[in-house]
Amino acid sequence: MKRKFYQKKRIMIPLTIGLALIFLGVFGALHSSMYQTTTNARVDECLIKFTPQINAKIIEINTENNSIVKKGEIIIELDGHMYKDEIVKLEKEFINAQKELKSFEDEIDNINAKTKQTKEEIEQAKINLENANDDYIRYKNEFKDGTVTKKDLENAINNLELAQIQYETVQKHLKETNNILKDVAIKKDEQMEKLKETLEELEDTKLKATNATIIAPKSGKITNLKAKIGDMTNNNEVLFEILPDEITVFANFKKLPNANFKSGQKATVKVYCDGLKKLSGEVAEILPEKKNYIPVKIKIENPNKCKIKAGSKVYASVKVE
Repeated sequence: MKRKFYQKKRIMIPLTIGLALIFLGVFGALHSSMYQTTTNARVDECLIKFTPQINAKIIEINTENNSIVKKGEIIIELDGHMYKDEIVKLEKEFINAQKELKSFEDEIDNINAKTKQTKEEIEQAKINLENANDDYIRYKNEFKDGTVTKKDLENAINNLELAQIQYETVQKHLKETNNILKDVAIKKDEQMEKLKETLEELEDTKLKATNATIIAPKSGKITNLKAKIGDMTNNNEVLFEILPDEITVFANFKKLPNANFKSGQKATVKVYCDGLKKLSGEVAEILPEKKNYIPVKIKIENPNKCKIKAGSKVYASVKVE
């Protein structure tokens, strides 16, 4: 009897091991067809460090360490009254500069109209001069023939001289008008440059005034808040940090036949933070493919469960089917 039991045992153990291996193989095949995994993944920058863009006195703080803020909420107010006063001043300067520029443009239009008229006068004066010259030549020849009097010839000479003076006068007038036009055009260009500089200064001052109100760029938890009311800010000093509600992981997956990534697919990430932690998430974006990899951006849910460090390597898995 013992021999038969021993023989059964010799058969059952290998059979059980074989079935277990088959089961594990089938399970592994099904798992690999449903999931894509990689260790080539890292945590994106987590903490958002906020440094002020202007140096000014802190007049209001609407939060405290470890408090939760929403994107767009006002965190800190700086004293920006000097920028508001400067904006009013620059806006007046800008309006006056626009008016002065318009006056130069109107003057140029008037000069161009006069130039057009003067050119027409030159054409007429040229015709008059040509006619006076023709009359002079005709009277000169007829005086030799005795068909006209000396008085007639003298009148022809006087008319020619007057026509010549008139032609030279309008030409001189055109030259003077062109010189005036050049001067006004230079003043216009200078005014345009001044207007541009004033506008740039105005926009820069408006930006500084906007930067006096510090808002949360993302939703999350306030950490490392060092600011106090009455302190002067320094644009080289971090005022506070935000641990955002959403943290992303960049994972590179090998190109495989079942690598069918789509936004919204469920994902898990294993990361070391106070021990090995498993965090849930989903595919946020599929980035342009590389030579051998498909870069995928994974959004982590509830990242505040542990202190995740930026750049940490993680194990990422995505359910592709």
